[in-house]
Amino acid sequence: MSTTPPFTPVFAGDHLRAAISPGDGRGELLMVTFDFRRGNRQGFSEANFSSSFARLGHAQLSITSRANDWFINDDTEALEAALAPVAARFARVHALGYSMGGYGAFRFARTLRLRHVVAVSPQATIAPGAVRGDTRYADEARSFDPVLGDLASRGDSGLGGTILVDPFLRADLAHARLIARAFPAVRIMPLPFAGHPASRVIAGAGRIWLLQRAAVRGGGRQAIRAAHREARRESAHYWTHFARTAARRHPLRSAAAEDRARACAAMAEAARQTLRAEQEENTRRNAARRAGAQVADTPG
Repeated sequence: MSTTPPFTPVFAGDHLRAAISPGDGRGELLMVTFDFRRGNRQGFSEANFSSSFARLGHAQLSITSRANDWFINDDTEALEAALAPVAARFARVHALGYSMGGYGAFRFARTLRLRHVVAVSPQATIAPGAVRGDTRYADEARSFDPVLGDLASRGDSGLGGTILVDPFLRADLAHARLIARAFPAVRIMPLPFAGHPASRVIAGAGRIWLLQRAAVRGGGRQAIRAAHREARRESAHYWTHFARTAARRHPLRSAAAEDRARACAAMAEAARQTLRAEQEENTRRNAARRAGAQVADTPG
């Protein structure tokens, strides 16, 4: 996703913001995206704009947070009040979210009247002790309100969709299962050794658009699974995670995976160097053409 105008503010609080891009009116679908956790966050992110959604004419609603707080703060209830009438203008509302953003999609599902969601490695909560062994978000959890942020009490049996998760990340799988209890029509799709978020292997192959298409149309599970399987062959990220997971019980497999990861990384670097060389050559040729054209245009 890239940042682009034209967004109109829907809500502008001290902690949360929401803005809408109206689309071209061809469809009755509102696509909602949520901010994700950023390690280097410095205040609000810009609104997320998807050129894929725009080409289809869909309206887009972007929800962003000033902090990595999982959208749970003094603005949460005010944001809900502002979102409800916006969502009511559309026949269908779908959402796409990554990690913290995936949590946000489920947290505001009722308010937005969501009918379909694609969530990548979402959390069910960051309340301390809620998921055994998960201390990744301990700093953010200090200010997290477990009641205001509870998903179990905000479940929706009518919400369909997919949760993408690396099943070898136990904490991520535990979060996915907790969410599925509250939203039983949402299916968990395991993408082994994808890491966090579980879209990284697919994204590395330039096929993140499959997730966007699935968020718009629904379904798409077979295509996403197939893309992950195909992309893993040349993914250093995949084989690195494979090696880490296998290290304790399968040291020989782990060592082979490390070799594969290094080979994939070397191939990727060679491809980048080839591309850079082609770009530099094209730049040189274009500069030579311009120089030749200027000489030809010079009066004799």
